[in-house]
Amino acid sequence: MASTVSHHTGTRITDTASTERIAVDIERRLRAADRLVLPLEDTLELLAQLQQFELGRFLLHNRGLNGYWTSYIFRNRPEGPVTPLEHWLLNNSLLCQARERYHRFRELIAEHITDGATLASVPCGVMDDLLEQDYRDVTGIRLVGVDLDTESLRYAEENARRHGLAEHASFRHEDAWNLGAEEEFDLVVSNGLNMYESDPARLTDLYRSFHRALRPGGRLLISFLTPPPPPPWEAPEHAAAWAKYRIGEDDLRRELSIMGDIVQATYLNFSSESDVRSQLEAAGFTVQAVRYNAGGVLPIAIAVK
Repeated sequence: MASTVSHHTGTRITDTASTERIAVDIERRLRAADRLVLPLEDTLELLAQLQQFELGRFLLHNRGLNGYWTSYIFRNRPEGPVTPLEHWLLNNSLLCQARERYHRFRELIAEHITDGATLASVPCGVMDDLLEQDYRDVTGIRLVGVDLDTESLRYAEENARRHGLAEHASFRHEDAWNLGAEEEFDLVVSNGLNMYESDPARLTDLYRSFHRALRPGGRLLISFLTPPPPPPWEAPEHAAAWAKYRIGEDDLRRELSIMGDIVQATYLNFSSESDVRSQLEAAGFTVQAVRYNAGGVLPIAIAVK
């Protein structure tokens, strides 16, 4: 069974020539497109701006994010100056909503921190979700990070040392579909992996892997993307629905131009709540709750073994 991998380069892309080749291919595709969200000239200007900063170059090469860049977006603490487009991505795009959900994940994780608990993050990325918790009042805690990306695992190990949690943390280079764990974890957290997979059977298999890895009574916290409404300029009757996403029409046009027309992001696979519930139940879970943000979007499912 093929594994789901969100990227194929390292975090730092220093090969200018390869980026230029990718940009040339994208420009050729854009010029041949029948329809674009923004005028061609504006779209090509965004393409040029994406090449000017590291996050933009990573998106052009990979059409998705790795653990480092996901953490970079969630933390929103750039270490140096940012370009205007990078500032927009970090502060005005839909990535801000993903950051808000990350903080809701952290609050839910905190409810499951108890003496002797074993918590797993799959895929862990740099494992901010578990490592930025408060463990001062608990004993015997174990933190397990699982990822297919060895670079992310190295960053996660550094992160554990930085938080003084190295003795409680371990890391595994494994496929989420084949964790090799049997009734080991009290909590599994998975934020984002299923957004890269569109096959319902594969998603059910992923949830079965999580189910096997959990102890009886253990819980799974998992995010998913529900289908968004059509763009308001195409279906004005749905314009009010976009208010839930806290993004204006101009920003939404830029968002869809960058992530759709230019990058063609691979992490935009959508599932309804009913589909996710059915897949989790087929994998053996009982769905305890599905929690949305204040606007009624960006859900997190809580399932029990």
